[in-house]
Amino acid sequence: MFLIQEVESDSQHLVTLYQWFESEWDDVEPLTSTKDGKVIPSPIIALKDGELVGGLVFTRFLSPMTNEQAVWINAVFIKPENRKQGISSQLINRAEKLVESIGESELLVFAQIPELYSKLTWQVIETHDDHFVLKSALVK
Repeated sequence: MFLIQEVESDSQHLVTLYQWFESEWDDVEPLTSTKDGKVIPSPIIALKDGELVGGLVFTRFLSPMTNEQAVWINAVFIKPENRKQGISSQLINRAEKLVESIGESELLVFAQIPELYSKLTWQVIETHDDHFVLKSALVK
């Protein structure tokens, strides 16, 4: 059983999560709570027996549909030994609820693995070579 929860930016778990991000990707955006004067939702982590097994962080960029600042999933990472257990889906579902609860109208992601999101009823809105921009169908 995994515990999925929001964490504050001073959580020790975020230090570990960002180390994982940096080992996976070269250009990870630093953690911040605002961008261009707009709030960025708190990170979401997955714990198993108190141990960090994964997490999701947000950012803000312009929406390709509205050309206004929107919330984007910046990164999702699950420890390799904990993959294929539905943790990413749980994190993404929690992200949708969190973004909806703060009154945002969009949640987007730029991803290489659109199937992860498509199975959760996200819609592909743009394709860029081997990357896809997807929009959550649950956020109205």
